[in-house]
Amino acid sequence: MTKIRRICNLLDIAAIVPSIIVAVVHFKLCVMIEPHANIVFQRWFDSGEKATGADAVIASINNFLTTPIPTILLAKNPVYPIPFEWWLATAVNSIIWGAFIYACYRLSSWLFKRLKIIG
Repeated sequence: MTKIRRICNLLDIAAIVPSIIVAVVHFKLCVMIEPHANIVFQRWFDSGEKATGADAVIASINNFLTTPIPTILLAKNPVYPIPFEWWLATAVNSIIWGAFIYACYRLSSWLFKRLKIIG
């Protein structure tokens, strides 16, 4: 019985669900924004002009979403389809974001229990 309780404590459903939601939303946002950011990046690479206006916003959002692994470097010219490595790196990024949310939840609940703030 103690092994089951230990496993249940390790895999806390209240921590897993938000983590999965964050990972899925992160992946969806990356898939929506990355092709546009790739066009902005390619324009900058070809002409040397910095992005302005909406292009700068797209580039900034993309830089934030691709924090652990800069997937823009794995994309090819916008006329080519997105390579497999980009899809793999984006999935790993999303998993990292979800794992970070899970770790934050577990750490905060452990601290609250340790400090006797919650039951």
